Formats: sequence, structure tokens, C-alpha cells
Amino acid sequence: MSRLTRAGVVAVAAVTALLLTGCGDADGGAAQVPGVGEGGSSDTPEPEPEPDDDAANDGVDRPRIELPEGISAVYEGWESEDPTEQRVLSDARAAQNAVDLAIVEHEPQADYVGFYHAAEALVDTEEWIAGFVRNDLTITGTIRYVDPEVTPSGDDQALVAYCADESGAVASDVGTGEEQPDSASPYVAYRNTLQRDDRGVWVTVLVHTERGQCTR
Repeated sequence: MSRLTRAGVVAVAAVTALLLTGCGDADGGAAQVPGVGEGGSSDTPEPEPEPDDDAANDGVDRPRIELPEGISAVYEGWESEDPTEQRVLSDARAAQNAVDLAIVEHEPQADYVGFYHAAEALVDTEEWIAGFVRNDLTITGTIRYVDPEVTPSGDDQALVAYCADESGAVASDVGTGEEQPDSASPYVAYRNTLQRDDRGVWVTVLVHTERGQCTR
């Protein structure tokens, strides 16, 4: 599997990368962000079912995001007994699924991407997905998202840190199925800033990643 920072996808002609790596602010800080609320093998573990939590029952009409056959996401430890923290985790999880689905469907400006992203994160995410479209690439396999940690910042903002294990997934050519070669680490540390908008959705507004920083 080949990997590259998101900034690199914009700069080079060929995308040889998998997911949202190397983007966002340098320190992952939770600064107030404008624009939120305006206007989303047998050895492979089975994906966890969507959690039955308050985020899915808060009256917000969220898009249903289902990854197609060939690509799956496994979330480990994304449950919390704290209702607010669970809402944050659920929307962060949905935002990640939205990105993965949009890459597979080649839909950078899909409504479900805009539903869960705003401000800088939305611009970066749409451009990142567009890189896959321009280079006729998709992703297959299983990606594991583990060890999430929520750090609140006031009532309407939170930092969500977690690790992605991409070792079970590959980037490949849509037409030929040829896998892209890679020697980079499959582990990525995420530090995403989420902000609760006027709908009550915890929207991802900043994404910061560091490849090789998780050893899961």
C-alpha cells in the first residue's frame, strides 16, 4: 500500500497514498473555527456495528453511511458511558467513514462529507478525495481505528485523538486493480478538532495526523 501526506497529493501528479495523513494545524489545537453551523480473509476482524447511543437518537437527521463490499472499518474502544463524549465519538466515527466512502465512490463533494466536515477540514478533505479521483485510485481492505481519547474544550469543542492501522488496506487502480507499492508505516496518529454546530452535530473542523506515531 502506498501512502503520502495530504499536502503531497495536491502537489504531485500521482496519488500513492491511502488516507487522511499529514493535514491540519501543526499542534492539533482546538481554536475556535469560523464557518461551523453555516449553510458533511477469515483472519480479518468483522466491523463493529454502529453503537446504539444518544447521537443517533438526538433528533438530527444524519445521513446513513455504509461502506460497500471490499472496504471495511473496524472501530475498537469507541464507546463511552458519558453521553456527551459518546456523541463526540459517534460523529467523529461517522466523519471518518464519510471520507472512506467518498474515496471509494469518487465523490469529493458528497453531501455526507459536508455533513460531518466544515471550515479547513472540509476544504482539505474534499481536495484529498479529489486526488484519488484524478488518479483513478480507490481503497480496499480493512482499516482499524483504535484507542480514541476525547479531550473537551468548553461546552462546544473537543479534541479527538486516535490511531489508524492501515496495514490491512491497499490503494489500487480502479480499472486494473493494480496495488500501489509502499514502504511507509501503516500507523497514523490522528488529532482532530470537533465543534458542535447549531444542529447539534459534532463537526470535524481541523484534522492533524502524524504517520508512524502509532504502534498498534
